[in-house]
Amino acid sequence: MVLMQYSREHPDAQMAAQILALEETAWPSDGENAPFPSAPETYVTSFVLLDEGRAICHVGIRNSSLSHKGQTYLAYGLSEVVTHPQYQNQGLGSKMLKVARQFILDHRPDISVFTCAPERVSFYTHGGWQAVPGACFVGGTAEKPFRSDTLGLITMMMFCSAKAKQHKSAFENTDIVFSLGENQLW
Repeated sequence: MVLMQYSREHPDAQMAAQILALEETAWPSDGENAPFPSAPETYVTSFVLLDEGRAICHVGIRNSSLSHKGQTYLAYGLSEVVTHPQYQNQGLGSKMLKVARQFILDHRPDISVFTCAPERVSFYTHGGWQAVPGACFVGGTAEKPFRSDTLGLITMMMFCSAKAKQHKSAFENTDIVFSLGENQLW
């Protein structure tokens, strides 16, 4: 197996197609031809695990500025975390999560934030993030907000900077609003 990094500075159409095919195993698109990466304005990079040249595990990393309760934060998040069904339960996702976490920490954000299904909370908790009580990640646009709570998703965070740790309670029981583009959510 080979780990590779896919960056927006060096796009590779063949690798993008493989990542999209891998994502189809988790989130079928009903025949839509979605681009990769979606929402390129927040896309930073991806890590892809290949087995004999085939994408089997992927984690995307996003970033954005966040203004929240009088403070501005540099935020990084995860997206499109997926392992091909034939390769699940082998620890590959956990290894990819460690790579992504280190990449994020190396870029010195204030916070890392994203959403996940309730059954995935323990996976991400083991990776260093925590579920934030009552937090709702609101993506989308001002005209069309896209709320994580309407999808039954849990907001996960890692507080990285001293400022973020000092204001940790400001993220509980509240909306965390990003302008990410229509139907976009991390």
